[in-house]
Amino acid sequence: MTQLIQVTKSGEQHGLINTLANSVPFDDFKHMKPETKAKAEKLKKEESRMVKAQYLNSRGKHERLTKPYCRWSGQPIQMWHFIPGMVCEVPVGLINEVNNQKIVIREGKCDENGDNPSAKDELDEPLHRFVPVGF
Repeated sequence: MTQLIQVTKSGEQHGLINTLANSVPFDDFKHMKPETKAKAEKLKKEESRMVKAQYLNSRGKHERLTKPYCRWSGQPIQMWHFIPGMVCEVPVGLINEVNNQKIVIREGKCDENGDNPSAKDELDEPLHRFVPVGF
């Protein structure tokens, strides 16, 4: 399998930048009941589907996300590097993992000036997220 590495004009790599071997063998879902095994196989197939997405960061264009991704046993460990505003093909499972991360502002936390403590736990805008491009 060949791996195409995307590079910006300045030479910074983005998208899938490295693939590492996984020492954990794939168990073929042997420990699951047949109905659960069928659901897991369907989920694995859906999560491995590649789609085009644009990476966005709520802190601005200077922030980056470098993340390892390995959802299922036996799969290689993939290293991904994302630059805000750039588009690349990403597995659906990685998009779901990143988009489902929530930042919680804890009760009593103050703003940047040390004022206005929050009265309860709140969800803040997500730091990292992917938006669809043509899907």
